[in-house]
Amino acid sequence: MKKWLKLISLIYLFILSIELIKKASLLLAPNINDFLLQNLTPLKAVSFGWFITSIVQSSGALGSVTAAFAGYNLVTLPIAVYISIGASLGTTITALIISLLTVAKQRRDFRHGFEIALCYSIYAIFLVIFIFILEYFFGLFSKSSFFLASFFQGKFSSLMLPDLIGGITSPIINLLFKIKSNFFLLILGFGFLLFTLKFLGKSIIEVLGGENSAKKFINKFFDSKIKTYFIGVFLTAIVFSSSITIGLLVPLAVSRLINLKKAIPFILGADLGTFTNVFLASIIIGNVNSLATAFIYFLISLFGGLVFLPNVNFLFKTTKYISKKIIHISRKKAFYILIGFILLPLLIILIF
Repeated sequence: MKKWLKLISLIYLFILSIELIKKASLLLAPNINDFLLQNLTPLKAVSFGWFITSIVQSSGALGSVTAAFAGYNLVTLPIAVYISIGASLGTTITALIISLLTVAKQRRDFRHGFEIALCYSIYAIFLVIFIFILEYFFGLFSKSSFFLASFFQGKFSSLMLPDLIGGITSPIINLLFKIKSNFFLLILGFGFLLFTLKFLGKSIIEVLGGENSAKKFINKFFDSKIKTYFIGVFLTAIVFSSSITIGLLVPLAVSRLINLKKAIPFILGADLGTFTNVFLASIIIGNVNSLATAFIYFLISLFGGLVFLPNVNFLFKTTKYISKKIIHISRKKAFYILIGFILLPLLIILIF
């Protein structure tokens, strides 16, 4: 009962955080509009998504905020695309951190865990390159997402989620808005969102029987690419975080319970599963552009799966080559890579 109460409380706090971000961003619209639309070029938008997500370690949090901003025309859909692909790269930092913190008796065991994180980052880098080109020259993802959002918006409105959400959150929202600083309330909403995304997945795992049960389940069903892919989608969809589900693979790899080649389809599926919390946020916001932002996340990850699921060997060989031949990975080098991963997008923002 305690586990279920904890889960319900975290889900409520997640919904509350989205409502708070939604209302605060609307009131801050003029200032946010002037700052973002004048300063975020495509390259800066990618770097912004990359840097912020690498700091907060949640692409879902940034995606939900981006959905709110897009819903009130504070960012355009093309900029939302660039922020989204940057976030998909930034979120891989959690697996890098986990690989550093996981205890390994031998350097070879450490390398197996690190390669899970490295493969996720390599996949994200290729995805950034492909999506950037297709969006920059053809507007493929912003146009497709808006088309899908326009088509499906009426279907989702039958859920009547905005009215339901308003009813359960308005007492606390009204109380919080007695604070006169809208910027503070926006930061507070973002803080609530980070808090819930940090603990929500763990709470769901507890309800499902614990981390060990989750690990055993994952390892048991890694017997085909397609099945592994959809397990990655399903588990990440219910825990709201690819960082959590992919992070579970690192200790499994260190313990030699799985290998990199079997883990790659799960990584691709987990990337698609992150769509759920941005989708939920967009439904709560109830705007066609916010829903389009959710579809942006969906289409980007779907594209990645369609391209790389038939080419698992390419990701596997690329990861192994970089790990063994180029960087000769060690824990010390992995730490330097982690620092560079955070500083590089910040330098791009400052220089360009």
